Amino acid sequence: MSLATTVRVGQLAGHNDLVGTRLAGYVGIAIAALSMGVVVLGFWLVPKSIISLYIDINNQNNADVVALAVKLLAVAAIFQIVDGVQVTAAGALRGLKDTRIPMLIGIFAYWCVGLFTGYIFGILLGFGAIGFWWRLAIGLAIAAIILTWRFSTRKTK
Repeated sequence: MSLATTVRVGQLAGHNDLVGTRLAGYVGIAIAALSMGVVVLGFWLVPKSIISLYIDINNQNNADVVALAVKLLAVAAIFQIVDGVQVTAAGALRGLKDTRIPMLIGIFAYWCVGLFTGYIFGILLGFGAIGFWWRLAIGLAIAAIILTWRFSTRKTK
């Protein structure tokens, strides 16, 4: 979805179609969020079916792993949606030839916010693996919000 959004936004921006450029970016971002939403339903509704593709969920020796995996899939569901939005918003910005600031936004969101929240949730608050996975979701959510905001405020010409 990101590549298609990049191309469509770039084509419309090249034709100086401001309305079409914005619409192409927003539609791409919305389709990415909706398609990730379909994946999320599986993570939330049938996590054990997904886990059973990798390990025997009926084996009592795997009970702790299954319980942790169910929790991690719930966090991964949030991760999926915000990741789809942030990568497509970055693609829309690439279509506008805007790459430097999105790179800095990524560094800030993943390394500053993500690393900091991972340390807080995973280590200081003692959430362990769940806290570290929330780090990913929060960092990506920050990137998604800022990149989408940048796209919406960016002048095309």
